[in-house]
Amino acid sequence: MDFLIGRQPIFDQKRKMVAYELLFRGADGAGELFQGTLASNQVILDALLQYGLPRVIGDCKAFINFTRDNLLEGTAMLLPKDRVVIEILEDVEVDAKLIAAVQRLHDAGYTIALDDFAYHDRLQPLLPLTHIVKLDVMLDTPESLARNLDVLRPYDNIKLLAEKVETEAQHQQYRDLGCRYFQGYFFEYPKLVGGKRVDGAKHAALMLLAEINKTNLDFDRLCQIIARDVGLSYKLLRYINSAYFNLSSKVESISRAVMLLGLLELKRWASLIALSQASGGKSDDLVLTALVRGKMCEHLAKAAGVGETEAYFLAGLMSVLDRLLEMPMEDVLQGLPLTDKLLAALLHRDGELGDALACSLAYELWNIEQIHYKQLDIGVIGEIFLESVDWANNVAASLQKNG
Repeated sequence: MDFLIGRQPIFDQKRKMVAYELLFRGADGAGELFQGTLASNQVILDALLQYGLPRVIGDCKAFINFTRDNLLEGTAMLLPKDRVVIEILEDVEVDAKLIAAVQRLHDAGYTIALDDFAYHDRLQPLLPLTHIVKLDVMLDTPESLARNLDVLRPYDNIKLLAEKVETEAQHQQYRDLGCRYFQGYFFEYPKLVGGKRVDGAKHAALMLLAEINKTNLDFDRLCQIIARDVGLSYKLLRYINSAYFNLSSKVESISRAVMLLGLLELKRWASLIALSQASGGKSDDLVLTALVRGKMCEHLAKAAGVGETEAYFLAGLMSVLDRLLEMPMEDVLQGLPLTDKLLAALLHRDGELGDALACSLAYELWNIEQIHYKQLDIGVIGEIFLESVDWANNVAASLQKNG
């Protein structure tokens, strides 16, 4: 693959993920390979035709940048109007042709967004056609922000999105100003609560997660662990009896379910349920992130020829625990029976496990210079990311239906 597709999540006021902005680079990391019209055409056509938007963004919407040429050529009409937001770049030349093209999209039911909004008279004809305006937190001064808000206030059709949010103070400031949506790396870091402790139920779920993933665990021991947890037992039987497996008769025993799934797949399934229990059922977005990281770490290791890859999946899966529990990772992991290699990866990104996890995180955060793992080509890493996203979306959907 000679290009990379990335994505940055967009959240609502309740910090629920509602969309992604699609990001792209040439496979050598050079953004200039895909500038202007070529850039947008490349990301659109490959995401839609080669992978399909749902495989890249799941159930969310995709914000995609469009240039003037894209808009005039009708490229956006290739995409389903209920899955995309047409993002018009800030430096677009606005004239009668451009306005007519945006009007056609608006009339066809597409959602229109203006990127990096800084009011100029030339933008005024677009405001009645616009649904979302993106305010750049890093570029706004108090004066420019006040001027932009004054201009936008009469337009009830416009919702505000604050982008490049990097601190809690910025998030709160723009929320108070009426922003409905937020985008930025601030949301990728844990919101830590001082003095917080893991409560009994969540600690039990974390212990279960660690116990399930012990290297010497056998079938009998795993059956015992699941059988003594009513929630796990119920969810396992619902899962194995779902249409996904299309079994001719119902499975009514834990041991039979274990035999059908196999030890490795069952350990992974139980790990996901334990992770969900630790979240208190409130953080589906983070569980999805954990799935992507886990599968990406595993696939990176496989592609590099690593023999045992099970620990790589677990490293990715557990890497969200600090955000999930709003506690420092050191406190979360204290007392859990984890290997030194896994602890080193989760706490310091050290060792081969840590290298794979660091690569996964770099891709997630779109730190192009840090996307590397052993001798793998960056294009291969990009394919692994997309495969991991697709797998995670399918697993998450299955868990929601049968959990």
